[in-house]
Amino acid sequence: MAPDLRQAGHVMSEYSRANATFKNYAISLGVVVGILLVMSFVVSARSGENIPTVDYRPDIEVLRQAADYPVTAPSDELPEGWIPTSSTLDTTGPVEWSIGFATPRDSHAMLTQSDADRDTVVESRAKDAEPVGTVMVGDQEWEHLDSDDWGALVLSDDERTLVISGSTSVDEFAILAEHLESFPVPEDEDSGADESEDDA
Repeated sequence: MAPDLRQAGHVMSEYSRANATFKNYAISLGVVVGILLVMSFVVSARSGENIPTVDYRPDIEVLRQAADYPVTAPSDELPEGWIPTSSTLDTTGPVEWSIGFATPRDSHAMLTQSDADRDTVVESRAKDAEPVGTVMVGDQEWEHLDSDDWGALVLSDDERTLVISGSTSVDEFAILAEHLESFPVPEDEDSGADESEDDA
């Protein structure tokens, strides 16, 4: 009895289609696995990134003793993701303190306060950024300076100048400005003793 070639061809055709379908599935699965491996590597590299951190809190008291103006520093309520990377304090001339941060958006921002000449402080921190308007943070109006790759917010009074500057967005500048707190100038202990003697 001769074999039924039509039936054999039909079986072979079904086998070929099934084999091709499995092959395509395997290829697709391989592509997906490859993408997941790349994503896993990127996430692992980011999580393992060694960003240097500093504790700037001790500088607050040092500055309070040296400065004739209220010290401003980030509060404990600053959102997660703001990583302090530097703290530079200079009390030899104009009293100036700068704190650098890595921001949640993988950029950089710096808070500077100084009792040096306002224009000098702004020029050194804002670089080539030009005034473009103002930004309200709470009840304070900050001057906004901007350029293609740099920006700053500036707040000044008769005592000192505050500058938040860096390569990040004005939105992140505003977040930092919103989470600042002030520490008053310490009372003079000798003055307090004199007042006590007068009261006596």
